Amino acid sequence: MNSWRAFAEAIVVALAGVAVFSVINIPLPWLIGSLIAVAVWSIATQRELYWPFSFRKIAMVLLGYLIGTSFTQDTLIEMGNHIPSMIAITILTIVFGMVLGDIFSKITGLDRSSCMIGSIPGGLSQIMVLLDEIKGLNPTVIMFLQSMRVMVIVIVVPIVAVYIFGGDSGAVQSGMGTGSVNWANMPWYTYLLYPLLMTAGAWLFARLRIPTALLLGPMVLTIVMTFAGYPTPELPVGFVNLAQMFIGVHIGLQMQPRDLPDWKRIMAYTAVTVIVLVLFGLGLGYGLAMIYELPFTTALLSTSPGGMVEMGLTAVAVGGDVSVVTSYQLFRLLVIMVFVPFFFKWLGKRHARR
Repeated sequence: MNSWRAFAEAIVVALAGVAVFSVINIPLPWLIGSLIAVAVWSIATQRELYWPFSFRKIAMVLLGYLIGTSFTQDTLIEMGNHIPSMIAITILTIVFGMVLGDIFSKITGLDRSSCMIGSIPGGLSQIMVLLDEIKGLNPTVIMFLQSMRVMVIVIVVPIVAVYIFGGDSGAVQSGMGTGSVNWANMPWYTYLLYPLLMTAGAWLFARLRIPTALLLGPMVLTIVMTFAGYPTPELPVGFVNLAQMFIGVHIGLQMQPRDLPDWKRIMAYTAVTVIVLVLFGLGLGYGLAMIYELPFTTALLSTSPGGMVEMGLTAVAVGGDVSVVTSYQLFRLLVIMVFVPFFFKWLGKRHARR
């Protein structure tokens, strides 16, 4: 009964945030409004809110299908030309994030490795997986730093993209997808078949232990279906909004600064660190736009140090090129998951010898 009440309270708070941010015309109200409302409410009142983790899984599957519909043969060929910049931007972003983490550790006195991993711009859930591979880390520090970074980026980047670089805050309402067929024209059985296929794709990638399986499985399957000539209708706006809220509330509930010692001071330093990281990504995005003549919105989201899920959803909402943004974010995530554990294991052995 208490769980149901906590769940109902979370829904009411989230929808209130959506309503307020819709009225004041902030981009991505379903994502940003629910995130801020839930975070502020839970921190200010110290009330226990409940949000099923399965909602985030549903959101990732929906977003995987949505992103998959944006890929065509032409976009895949075009992304081959971006590989050198993907490598350069990934290395620069990871190294810069780790340097900031090292500085943050010296200022706050918190564990160095935990601060550095907490400052690496990967996906929140994927970074937390590294806890199983690297010994001696502080989960509270990593969770807070990653949550704070994602929250600030999700709030700041869409506003910058819309009001500075001219993104379309109503892009979600204009639809997504490359399929020319509307859901209303699809056979009745596809309403059951497509969700089952997307779920199967997510399950298969999870069994293969592929990072971000819940998103990549449906995304790859949708791309294959599109190339094979099967219709992939655009995702209805209502489902996109639900996915935004599911992710927004999930991120908002991760903010638990009171679990840290001297949390007010640490929170202030964290905010400064994240802002510096965002400005660094903004600089990289400007350079990327100049080199490839990309729209600034697309370039900014491609280089922003957020997660693939959050930046992909933002690209959908503000009219960025989803395939380009996802490709850059995915490349960085894969590099982090493959190489970062080796670096920190080496770093740990080095400290052990001293």
